[in-house]
Amino acid sequence: MINISFILRYRPITVTTIVFPAMSLWNSIKSQRPCNTDWKEKQTQGPRNFLRVLVDPPSPTVDIIAVHGLNVLDKPSHAEATWTTGDKLWLKDLLPKRLPHARILLFGYNSNVAFGTATAGIREQAENLLNLLEESRNTDPERPLMFICHSLGGLLVKRALVHANNDRTYQTIKKSTFGIVFFGTPHRGGHHAQIGDVVAKVARSISGGPSNNFMNALKEGSSFLDIVSDDFRQLLEDFQILTFYETQPLGRLGIIVDPKSAILGLPGSRERSIPLDANHRNICKFDNDNDPKYRQVEDNIAKMIHNFSSPKLYPRCTSPRFRENASRSAGERNSTLQAGHGNQCKTDGTANKTRQFGHGNESTTVGNENITTQIAMGAIDLGLYADAFKRLGWLNL
Repeated sequence: MINISFILRYRPITVTTIVFPAMSLWNSIKSQRPCNTDWKEKQTQGPRNFLRVLVDPPSPTVDIIAVHGLNVLDKPSHAEATWTTGDKLWLKDLLPKRLPHARILLFGYNSNVAFGTATAGIREQAENLLNLLEESRNTDPERPLMFICHSLGGLLVKRALVHANNDRTYQTIKKSTFGIVFFGTPHRGGHHAQIGDVVAKVARSISGGPSNNFMNALKEGSSFLDIVSDDFRQLLEDFQILTFYETQPLGRLGIIVDPKSAILGLPGSRERSIPLDANHRNICKFDNDNDPKYRQVEDNIAKMIHNFSSPKLYPRCTSPRFRENASRSAGERNSTLQAGHGNQCKTDGTANKTRQFGHGNESTTVGNENITTQIAMGAIDLGLYADAFKRLGWLNL
């Protein structure tokens, strides 16, 4: 108990004692901290933008980058908490058992700025991700790369890959990326909703009542998010996609990102769509490797990595006719035909023709009236090339 006595100046014989319950007073004081609820956590707050290595094996064969979504409550630990339940951060504590040669990194960023300022914020944080990735991978910039994204973090990764495709500085990152795992990412509007409305619903699912300015910024940025999705669609043939979507409602808000919004709608050979018995908050939280949901997630991630390196699906033909051909021609009316993967062609002159069929081909032309035809088919049986050329009229066999 706390005793506070007031002695009246002109009546010294009168003493008034007011007694407050100690715990009630402390609770009252704590309740007056509405704008600083995370004050203990912020005492140890580190940098808001980082790319932290969680797992670093001696000879890694693949990089996995985890990207969190919106952090309306502005918690410094949100990058870790997104993937953590109890004391288990499954990216660090569970996944390495299955993928011992994977280097796993965690990207942290100020998502409130990224999505609260719409166009400028998303672009800046996407470039920040690319810059940190380039530095982190300087010893092996061509190591295969995959992203694991939760919610709006998937939009940030899509923007980063579009930027990397258009900026020579970061093209190695784009070319090294073979797979993306999306957990509850809204790629488009859902049932009777625009993408801005879906994004705003994601914000409400986290905080309940974000500011009107923040919500308006999300909705105003929906046209930019549509552009990001359209630009990314041009790159889809370059990646394998793994989509996990929620099937459980989040309280009165219901399903936050419905299947129509979460699934890209690619052919089964490019996108694998899997429903999880989870809501938007816990769709990527697992505390043990016996959890059926975790087993499903782990199995599919491991399969994606295996398929990328499998000779059956991504053939490494030893014939010089099909393996990483390089060609350069100068003059007039030359014709170049290349088949396989990773072909390069440089043409200098007039009215030359270049035809490339396969995956990851590059062509550079200098001059006038040059024609370049490229068809990317991803993984394909090399024996089918000749038949394809016949159909295209490229060969008269």
